[in-house]
Amino acid sequence: MGGMFSPTLNVMEREGDEPFATIKANACCCIGGICCDHTFMVTDPSSGEYMGKIVKEKPEGLAQAMKELGTDADNFTMYVPKDMDVKKKASMLASLHLIDYWFFEKEGDAELDFVNSNCKFKCCDMYCCGCICPCSCDCGGGNGDNDDDDRE
Repeated sequence: MGGMFSPTLNVMEREGDEPFATIKANACCCIGGICCDHTFMVTDPSSGEYMGKIVKEKPEGLAQAMKELGTDADNFTMYVPKDMDVKKKASMLASLHLIDYWFFEKEGDAELDFVNSNCKFKCCDMYCCGCICPCSCDCGGGNGDNDDDDRE
């Protein structure tokens, strides 16, 4: 994964040393979440010519959103030219699975701690220079007292 603030994936065939496609997210820094579609454009690395796209689709309705939050189910659509070589299409499909794993597997991940009245959930991933950092929100928690200070 390359790119400065937008993830970029170079797709190569087994036999070649040069990538045959470059996949780049149409997003700056923020990837994931269930509020909108996320498009990854596929281009030829040498000419920059459009070769297709991979779209992670947002949920349609509350039932699909709850399913996506509670499971690892995601809806993707991959657009490639009909005349593209079958091996290249297979590599593109493998790239789709890799993108799903990297950016959307822990989507909506939530931790509920009933004992300490705390909850934490992941909103999205922030991407910068090859690093993926989860952006999460904490709710509730302790009252600021630390009982460990009283121990001897």
